[in-house]
Amino acid sequence: MLADIIPSVMNMLLERYADVIIRRALRLREGDVLSINTEEENADLATLIARKAKEITGNGSYIQNIENGKVTETTEAATDFPIEKKPTVLLYLPVYKEYEETEEGKLYSAPEIQKYRLLSEPLDNSDPVIPFAAAPVPSVLWGKAIADEEDASLPYSVLTELLALDEDDYLSERDDEDILLYECDELNKKNLTRCRIQDEEGTDITFSFLPGSEFRTTISKLQDGRRFNPTIFASDIFRAIDKNSAEGYFTITRPFMLFGKRIGALSCSVSEGRITDFSADERSGKLFELYLMQDQGAGRVSEFSIAEENTKASDIDYFALPEWDRMRGVSITIGGPKPESLRTDAARSNANDSLVTLSLPIGSDTTVITAYDEEGNEYTIAEDGFITEED
Repeated sequence: MLADIIPSVMNMLLERYADVIIRRALRLREGDVLSINTEEENADLATLIARKAKEITGNGSYIQNIENGKVTETTEAATDFPIEKKPTVLLYLPVYKEYEETEEGKLYSAPEIQKYRLLSEPLDNSDPVIPFAAAPVPSVLWGKAIADEEDASLPYSVLTELLALDEDDYLSERDDEDILLYECDELNKKNLTRCRIQDEEGTDITFSFLPGSEFRTTISKLQDGRRFNPTIFASDIFRAIDKNSAEGYFTITRPFMLFGKRIGALSCSVSEGRITDFSADERSGKLFELYLMQDQGAGRVSEFSIAEENTKASDIDYFALPEWDRMRGVSITIGGPKPESLRTDAARSNANDSLVTLSLPIGSDTTVITAYDEEGNEYTIAEDGFITEED
């Protein structure tokens, strides 16, 4: 981690972060028109990104100012002439908010759940038609969430370590995504139906994959084959689980965020797909109980996610961003799964439907993941912190 980052260094890192967003995540092309959704306090970064985007696209960008979830103003940036083309790429620059205290026994609405970053995606979401990404912006509040310190330099440190912003080749072509896509394809070729996760830290859980689902990665593709990364960084492969199948127990191995609070310890028992018992400290226990009561699907195991233990994400203890926290190693999700792995209508109709979603980190370098195909053939698909290529 970087320490005591001075403003000039922050500006340089923010410039490089903007480069990563438009070149490595969105992969802008000549002729694209970018639309940037953000709030007023991120106006300078949005303008910077629009300027850099023009160097690639030759076009200006739309900047849409958002207040209370609604677009209040749209301006055209980095252009001397009116933009005559609709957006072909979308970027969201969320403002990190201070989380409100929870109310015991309250059932939250979807907008309220969204504020806590716990809202699941609709299971019938279709594949994207244009590239999009959400890029968190460094701020004092994000620093406070990471380490309970009002220090804006902490998020810069996290971004620098995750995206190699301090390296001269931060924009060079990387093979991480190609390897991830290859590993995903190899897992799908095995036609796996069941799985067991064991870890010396206190996990032994078995489950069946949801029929009609497949392994997917966060890296997305359009119908024309164009690739982009909606979360800026990707290291995970995931697949939906039969909501009634999980049996066993698990213990978290890394912190995670719940209702805006850092949870550092949690152990759960699972039967017939549902969490039946758990142990945690008093504060964490109350928050977890509040999560479980949000709807009937909140406590069902719905998804399996695997990321290797040698990635840049795995070296970071806590992001305070669920979409990145799930990429530090092996996780299981309770609540709603990501719809991307639901390949068929039957899978979408039989997946666990819940308003909320929560990924729980249960992996380490002692994790062993064993999977089985329809004929009962056994494969070790992860061991010693790595995805294996066992035939």
